Order: sequence, then structure tokens, then C-alpha cells
Amino acid sequence: MNRTIRRHTLRALLAALCIAPLGMQGAARADAPLKIGFLVKMPEQAWFINEQNAASALGQKENFSVVKIGTPDGEKVLAAIDNLGSQGAQGFVICAPDVRLGPAIAARAKRYNMKFVTVDDQLVDSTGKPLPNVPHLGMSATKIGNQVGQAISDEMKRRGWKPEEVGALRITNYELPTAKLRTDGATQALLANGFRKENIFDAPQKTTDDEGGFSAA
Repeated sequence: MNRTIRRHTLRALLAALCIAPLGMQGAARADAPLKIGFLVKMPEQAWFINEQNAASALGQKENFSVVKIGTPDGEKVLAAIDNLGSQGAQGFVICAPDVRLGPAIAARAKRYNMKFVTVDDQLVDSTGKPLPNVPHLGMSATKIGNQVGQAISDEMKRRGWKPEEVGALRITNYELPTAKLRTDGATQALLANGFRKENIFDAPQKTTDDEGGFSAA
């Protein structure tokens, strides 16, 4: 995500947090400077560092403050929301460590009359469907996967590799829709370019970090 896209993304997220009424607690804080949280599942990874830093930079420009919090597990997610509530935050942006935390996150946010939006990974309800009435902003995982599969196919052709002699590991987390959509998209592009279906081998991840990928491989 380049700087322009990230800036427009964060503006859209801020708008989503500010559009709806905040309720009685929000009214009581109407004169206070806007404060939002930015919760990410892997605070040590560059992608999430850049997202949080971009939010802080936009906050300085638009006169709102951003509380950056790492939330690698469900317990830390709920504790972070409690923390934001005690600070008087009006809402938060979140990429959760487990999309199935959706109902718990929604309930905890409601306790403090906070609105929230999701980025990157979309939260789901108890049936596995996207959490209703929660704005989500993310890029098309399937299209990203298509681009990856096409790039692999192009490189194979450049090197003169024969599809029947090449294998691929499909490393993914089947419980994370974003990850599965990406690898499904890559698979589609590979097959469309003549890759052999029987030469694609599944390697499920237990975690979505680098270590989890290496272990799956």
C-alpha cells in the first residue's frame, strides 16, 4: 500500500468512526479532542508498523490522537479495549489476531459506546459470516493472489520450467479468510497458466507469522 492509498484509507476509517452518533458517553465527550485506538495483531511486523505510523501522522495533521496497541491474542484485544475506554477514546481500528473474536469485540466496544472498523482481516460472527454493521476496509485478497500466481507463472516461463516438473506449496491458514482467499487466487492463476493441479500441495499454517510459514513448509 503506497502512501496515497494509505492516507485515503485512514481518512475513510476516521470518517466511519465519526459519522454515527456516539450516544450519551459520546455526547459527554463532545468537546474533547478525538482519540482513537489502532489495534494490530502483529505489532512487530513492518506492514502493521506502517499502518499505525500512518494513522499517527494523519492524526497530527487532522488534530486527533492515535493510541497504538499490539494485540497478539484475544485476551490482549479485550484488555486494549478496556484501556481505550478508560482513556475516553471514541473508537478504534483493529486487525484482530482471530477473526472469530468478532462478537466479543463488538460486545466490549458496546460497553464503552465506542465504534470500530476493521482493516486487513474482516471479523466474523458465530456462524462464520462477516460481522454485520461493522465497516471494513481492505484490499481484494483474491486479486492479490491472482497477481502472485501470475508472477510465478511468468517466472516459470522465463526460466523455461515445464509445468509437469514443478511443484508448489500452498501455505495458508484455512481459518483466516483473507489468507485462504489469497492462496485460492494464486491457485486460480497458476491453473489458468497450465500448472498441474496434482502438483499443488497443501501446507496448513498454525500461525500466520514467518515462523508459522517456515514450519508449514
